[in-house]
Amino acid sequence: MDGPSEPGLTVAAIDWSGARRPKGIWLAVVHDGRLVESRPITSREAAVEVALALPAPVAVGFDFSFSVPAWFAAELGCETACEVWHRAGTDGDAWLAPTAPFWRTQCEVPPERRFRRCETRYPSAKSVFQLVGNGQVGAGSVRGMALLPDLRAAGFAIWPFDEPGDRVAFEIYPAALRRLVDAPGPFTSTDERDAVASALAMWEHRAEIGRLQPTRDPVALVEGDVWDPVSPSP
Repeated sequence: MDGPSEPGLTVAAIDWSGARRPKGIWLAVVHDGRLVESRPITSREAAVEVALALPAPVAVGFDFSFSVPAWFAAELGCETACEVWHRAGTDGDAWLAPTAPFWRTQCEVPPERRFRRCETRYPSAKSVFQLVGNGQVGAGSVRGMALLPDLRAAGFAIWPFDEPGDRVAFEIYPAALRRLVDAPGPFTSTDERDAVASALAMWEHRAEIGRLQPTRDPVALVEGDVWDPVSPSP
């Protein structure tokens, strides 16, 4: 089965937040080539509820890492990304305390172990283990992973792990998608800019979304992948 079909397709991008009391979560929805919704959301759980309420066929891009480097998953005893998500749900607060390899003051993770393979395509990517500094994604990713089982249980395919159907969610990297479109401004925040630009890029490349297939690559089955219509994983 391919990803969501183009006729009637809705795409949405959700710019994420890792804060315990989130600020900066932003939703942008594009349907029939038009931006039909652009607004802040008050919590990560509410963002998932909004995604679930969107009519199929629908593709939703989330701005957080869907897994961790394979070596860390192995240390956790996890053989699949889904097992990582469940560990994030039970142990995430301890990871963010922080517990190594997660860090706030000093990174002790060797450079070659900081990133998932898919992140090495992006020179500006931040490690999921980093919990401090501009652009850090660690807390948001850990708290986002814990919600992916709920999204899957409610009928969403989580790419690249699942067979895509008419409801699919995947990881996006707004810094890469912004370069693909001229998003209309002005924007109230960088969160709105990233969400709107990402949603418009998803719409422009909706044919690629329709051709999504689950991965068979053993690394990607653990680490996940970033949806990128211009620089896909090898």
